[in-house]
Amino acid sequence: MNTLSCCVVGYGGIAEFHVEALKKIEGIKLHTVMGRRAEPTEGFRAKHGFEKATTDYDAVMADKDIDVVIIGSPSEAHYEQTSKALEAGKHILVEIPLALSHKGARDLAGMAKHTDAKLMVAHTRRFDPAGIFLKDFVASGKAGQIYQHQHYSFWLRHQNVGWTGYQRSWTDDVVFHHGCHLVDFSRWIIGAPVRRVSGEISPLHPEIGTSLDVSLLMRYANEAIATISLSYNAAQSASGNLFICEKGTINHTGKTITLNGETIFETADNAEGAIPAQNREFINAIRENRQPSCNAEEALTSLSALQQVYDQMITLEDEAKYKRKWSL
Repeated sequence: MNTLSCCVVGYGGIAEFHVEALKKIEGIKLHTVMGRRAEPTEGFRAKHGFEKATTDYDAVMADKDIDVVIIGSPSEAHYEQTSKALEAGKHILVEIPLALSHKGARDLAGMAKHTDAKLMVAHTRRFDPAGIFLKDFVASGKAGQIYQHQHYSFWLRHQNVGWTGYQRSWTDDVVFHHGCHLVDFSRWIIGAPVRRVSGEISPLHPEIGTSLDVSLLMRYANEAIATISLSYNAAQSASGNLFICEKGTINHTGKTITLNGETIFETADNAEGAIPAQNREFINAIRENRQPSCNAEEALTSLSALQQVYDQMITLEDEAKYKRKWSL
């Protein structure tokens, strides 16, 4: 089995999960960790046994020994870092979003078509055991036709602090970051093209500088309707899925799935437990010289719905109320 030398970009919570997942895959060398600040980057190197630590991304791109780049950096860096990695011929697994706009993601998807490098986007929920069961159960027809899908995720983030409690140097975006998770999961489960999208986004928060609420209404080609709702204003967090179906109601919250109140699936695994399966799919795609699941085209399709709602708000109302500071 050929050995693949990996660089992990970032040293935050998600990077920890990626590294632990890589350690479980045979033939992976932890070559370099790249981060914004030298001290925590070196600390991450020492903790996990990387050969090198650097703050110079261009040096990583120039290193011919590095085959694979795992990008777990702030969302606003994804476009530039993925673009440079594609130009350098590296295989890339990038955390969502692929870019902070449909245009940026479209550019990257186009670049990926003209290279032998594999580009995968970390839509991790597709690898969660509960998600896989739900996908198979819906596809089996046991629930009959899906009439509606209600998908929600609510958090309290009035400070720019992530789930690890670490003060971020960047601005998280509920629309283009966490919105990607929910839209992609809905598309994947329902399995039909999106026919129409509308929605609402809250004005930019004066301190955080981004919207804290978003709601999308999507109509699928098979006539299913999906309502996607996210908030960073919730004093008590909550998340889940409800599917109103021909043969009953499917409720998916946490590790349990019920149909009409009766449990049909339960797992002890946390959502983060899907990362090893996701990363193994990425590495297998490289070794088998095939496209990984959740490639750039898939990510682009999910991002399209979010971009449409964002553009609607920019067009319908005062642009300054909603316009992000970034363009890609």
